Amino acid sequence: MNEKPEENKAVDLSALDFGPSWARQGENKPRKKYADRGGRDERRRDGNKGKRREGGRPQRGEREERKFSNGRDGGERRRHQRPRPVAASAGVAADIMPIEEGIDNLSKEITAAGRTYSVFELARMILASRDRYKVIFRKEEAGPELLQSSFDGAVFLTKAECLAHFRTAEGLKELYAAEQVEVEAPKGSFQTIAKCGFSGALFGPPNYHAYNQNIIDLHQAEFSNMTLERYKSRVVTESGEEAVNAWLETMKKKTQYRLVSDPEVVLEDEKAMLAHFEAHLFAETFRATHRADVDSQIPGKLLSPGLLTLLKETIADQRRYPGKLAPFLCRQLSGRHLAVFKWQGKLHCGPSRPHAIAVDVKLAERPAILLAWILGNPGGGVDSLWKAVFPEGITEEDKKEWFHDLHWMINEGYVVLLSNGHVFSSDHSAAPKKSATAKKIEAAKPVAGKASKKEDGKSE
Repeated sequence: MNEKPEENKAVDLSALDFGPSWARQGENKPRKKYADRGGRDERRRDGNKGKRREGGRPQRGEREERKFSNGRDGGERRRHQRPRPVAASAGVAADIMPIEEGIDNLSKEITAAGRTYSVFELARMILASRDRYKVIFRKEEAGPELLQSSFDGAVFLTKAECLAHFRTAEGLKELYAAEQVEVEAPKGSFQTIAKCGFSGALFGPPNYHAYNQNIIDLHQAEFSNMTLERYKSRVVTESGEEAVNAWLETMKKKTQYRLVSDPEVVLEDEKAMLAHFEAHLFAETFRATHRADVDSQIPGKLLSPGLLTLLKETIADQRRYPGKLAPFLCRQLSGRHLAVFKWQGKLHCGPSRPHAIAVDVKLAERPAILLAWILGNPGGGVDSLWKAVFPEGITEEDKKEWFHDLHWMINEGYVVLLSNGHVFSSDHSAAPKKSATAKKIEAAKPVAGKASKKEDGKSE
């Protein structure tokens, strides 16, 4: 234990480096000694932890302090989470219905052009623009009744939502006339004025008797999509004589309401007006119904949050797969004397159903030439058809005769002209069937990721 360093027989392994090659690249460089940083460590030990080093970056503690400071009053700032999306209303269903004018124009175009369209293709074309359809809300069994406004078509589920909407609706002016009257300003010692952090509406001093009620009323009327606690956290205050005087000026005037149908009825404030409306005029303004039709572009403020979510989800689902819209569309097109039929296994709509030409029917020269080319070139393009059958030097007037003959064959169902310009004879209406050989080959194919029993036996 008392041996001198030079007499110590212990094997010195410091020269050996067992680390990876990339860690030995700088072995000739002098290593920094922690003793050189003693002055910095002493400052930390002296109680300066968390302070900004001179000319350097802030310490961890300082970064945390800045992170939670709001920069104005030194208070702690809450981390506001994004509001969760409102779930779709339970007990209510939504359907998409094409507008009648659009279906009228669509049927005229199909008849005039003589082309056959896939029903799903037409449905996606309608869903591509919101001005082409409307949304129908339906009350399901045990679901809530729908309350629809007679003024603007707004739809809500509760009376509270209807009253909050009526407070700022244009229909209010038709029932009540607002009047400004002079009143005496509140008296007292007021130091600060609170106001809404979103709209800037003044709530008054925190020691004002109507302060809390003013916050609750504005929250329910305009910001009910967030919690009351979160809304209160966005209330800001202003100090000084100027802010107090500005609030007192607003309090010198009050809005009262006079019933339009009976001017003798005067309501002293908005709260009294809403109570009168709920008791006497609510039922005739908001009708209870099991079905409510709304424009697909209806502003979100005219719907209950749950109904707005339902509307968005319904439109998104139908755009992905218009399985519910297709039956509505078939009924509407059939009612306008268009043919809805299956072509190669899928629903299509066109001027006429495919019909085979009877044996005893003899076609004229031009229709016979057209049919012969179509039978010999199934699925050929209509442009190729005209290039093949038009006589050399044909005039524009003669072309119209050929066009008229093709259109007649389409209306009779002898020929089908698809929307992409391909022409078929009526006997191609059935879906192409696989041959027996193709079915056997497909059945013999092993399923991906699984081996056959015979292969399993070999692997064993």
